[in-house]
Amino acid sequence: MARDSAAYVDQLMALLPTGPAWSRDRDGGLGDLFTGWAQEMARLDSRVGDLFEEADPRTTFDMIEDWERVLGLPDPCTAEATTISARQVIAWRKLAFQAGQTRAFYIGLAETLGFDIEIHEFDPAVDSYDGALTALITDEKWRFVWRVHVLTETDFTLFRAGVSRAGDRLAEGAAIDLECVINAVRPAHTRVIFTYA
Repeated sequence: MARDSAAYVDQLMALLPTGPAWSRDRDGGLGDLFTGWAQEMARLDSRVGDLFEEADPRTTFDMIEDWERVLGLPDPCTAEATTISARQVIAWRKLAFQAGQTRAFYIGLAETLGFDIEIHEFDPAVDSYDGALTALITDEKWRFVWRVHVLTETDFTLFRAGVSRAGDRLAEGAAIDLECVINAVRPAHTRVIFTYA
């Protein structure tokens, strides 16, 4: 709890030596000097309390640019935010979701972006596939492939013959951010396939 200037004046007065030469009168010259010092000490004490808020990207204000610089924001996966609260959320997400290997990690990460997802790992010991697919999956080619199925409705571009080309993205907007963020934190030896409802 931050001390006010009166508490600092009391502390400074208590440090004075005893004797008639050291007046404890707050209205005297020494009292005025201590009051000036105490005001600055109280201001610094208050700012130290604010520093605890700055140590968390979810509550930072004065140090948001430092958090962004340290975390490498804005990054290719994140659009540049314009409000402090959005910048705080982005900084927190980048710090809190650096890497993970569990389904819960990726589901939680998608939730911070506003998406509900399911994750499917291709495992012939658990899943049943038709004969041709089982041979492909057990051939080690799909061992490190997993699928993110996006349950949240997203914006799509219609594929039009004669206008669209093979390889054109069908998902737009926030779905692209989701794909980028998950690809940025996925284990390097894996590949992710995205499917949409």
